[in-house]
Amino acid sequence: MSRIDLLPKFTVKVEGGSGCLFQPINDEYCYVLTANHVISGNNAPSIIRQNLDENGNLINEALEIIGEPFRHSDNNKDAAIIKVKKIADIDSILRADLSSEKREGFYLCGHPNSRINNAYSWRENKISIENRKQYGYIEAELSRVATRSEIVGQSGGGIIKIEDSCFLLAGIQKQMTVSDAQETLGRIDFMPLSFFDEIIDENDTELSKLFPPYIGSFERLLNEIFPFEGIQIASQKKILIQNELKVIAKSLCEDFTPQKLIDIYKDSLLVLGTDKGVISHKELWISFLELLSINQLHNEQKITLEELKHIHKSKKLYFTDSKEWISKLEDIYRSDLSEVEKGGLIVIGSTIDTKPTTIELDKGFIGDICTVPNKEMNINNTVTEPFNDLTIVHIFKFQKYVIDNYREFAVITSANSLQKIKDVTQGVI
Repeated sequence: MSRIDLLPKFTVKVEGGSGCLFQPINDEYCYVLTANHVISGNNAPSIIRQNLDENGNLINEALEIIGEPFRHSDNNKDAAIIKVKKIADIDSILRADLSSEKREGFYLCGHPNSRINNAYSWRENKISIENRKQYGYIEAELSRVATRSEIVGQSGGGIIKIEDSCFLLAGIQKQMTVSDAQETLGRIDFMPLSFFDEIIDENDTELSKLFPPYIGSFERLLNEIFPFEGIQIASQKKILIQNELKVIAKSLCEDFTPQKLIDIYKDSLLVLGTDKGVISHKELWISFLELLSINQLHNEQKITLEELKHIHKSKKLYFTDSKEWISKLEDIYRSDLSEVEKGGLIVIGSTIDTKPTTIELDKGFIGDICTVPNKEMNINNTVTEPFNDLTIVHIFKFQKYVIDNYREFAVITSANSLQKIKDVTQGVI
């Protein structure tokens, strides 16, 4: 199945219009983001998600609404949020960052009235994002001109970009920019997600923020860290190692949350050129929690946010959206490396390349192939020879070391497990 074939699972029919599914920081419900005019005067709209199974059979899924819709208090902002019962398969849609220069490759998704007589009415239109407008709306241009009659019904539909590892939601369509009689440019207006943030702020006791649940708490990721896949020891010994590391990770969850770290570091955790929307990617925060836990494993004092700034002088995570992390080497050296001092580690996490064959780059090799001059690097003033003064490793190095040295854990017990893990992994990362 191609990535574009996955877009319909985020798209719903809302009465005579469309909507887009999104998972907020809550485990009890999801959102349908839509245009308020789509549900004008209707507090109980029908919401249907259409999908095709592997044999091409149509599946119409009626979504269960929770309460009445939440509408923007400003009549100039045509935004509405509908809470629906939790849906399990939409976590891969994240917020797009519209400050990015990458404004191509988005799709308007929805169920236009022009296909209302079709059993399966979903349609996408490729668009490019153009300019901002009055009240904060954004104008976009269809790659192939379509008339208003073709687009009607896609109001409320999502403006979505396809990435290799996720989908990025830029906003929700409002309408065609002008009527066909005035222009034939095929322009649409859409609402940025800030409109929906404002609805949430106005109803903060009833609505959760527009981020995946794990952004609010690392605890939701505890069962996804350190899988040690393929380690050749008895399952109970593997579980013992995992549990020791999870206990350490859980102890950090009170002081650290992805949201706090995003507020502090913004996009400086991202390798240069990585879409800023990837700051919410699950694999980033799995990698961050793993590295934080490794640091705590070899630290006698409890790590705090303040202590983390000191740790970053010797070891800091950088994250890339890539099928092969080594291909991003020059982007890594053009990233903000200013916190990492001479002798420090640049630890790479990645969206797709989570278990790479190459886990560390030889310094001599880097100097031979990397063409980034020092003047183009944002490096710490203690670093004079970046290719020799800094070491680059992938976060998977820790897991691979444990997997490869499984014999060291043959005699591990609950009495000695923590000390054994410390001893075996000292200095790995």
